Amino acid sequence: MKQIISLSAFLIAAIIAWWSITESYNAKQQLQQPPEQRYVTIFMNDFEITAMNDSGTPDYRLHGQHMQRYNDSVITEVKQPVFHLLQTGKEWKISADFALINDQKETIQLKNNVLMQQQNIEPAVTIRTQKLLIHTKTQIARTKAPVSIRQGKSHLESIGMIFNNITGKLELSSSVSGYYLPYD
Repeated sequence: MKQIISLSAFLIAAIIAWWSITESYNAKQQLQQPPEQRYVTIFMNDFEITAMNDSGTPDYRLHGQHMQRYNDSVITEVKQPVFHLLQTGKEWKISADFALINDQKETIQLKNNVLMQQQNIEPAVTIRTQKLLIHTKTQIARTKAPVSIRQGKSHLESIGMIFNNITGKLELSSSVSGYYLPYD
């Protein structure tokens, strides 16, 4: 009789232990899994990237102090970007405090203290603004923010602009003021 009681007690304890483990496991499985945590998938410090056009010549070059992209985003963040448009005779150097690169839309959004300087021409055009969106494929830069444009002794201001680097056309959007003086 003692053996039957001992064996029964052992089986009951084993069933209770098995049931408590199984119940705990099922309860954990039914809870919503925590979302994947955000982490940096790629980063570089003091980098330079050159993008080529369809004919294999350099289209633009991007330098930066720090670049990073997160696992849950298609946007690459860049600190202290310096962006160079490299078309012959239409070269520009564009710098800012911060940039967001979207490879899917082929855009670079420059933010804070944006300075766009024409290269290899005297007197060069200098454009200042706080935000500038550049479509890298079409070479069109646009903003809705206030802009200040200087060339030699000329100075124009506007709220917004669209600049097409391929055609060289600059369109000032609204509230245009300033003066244009021919240069020698």
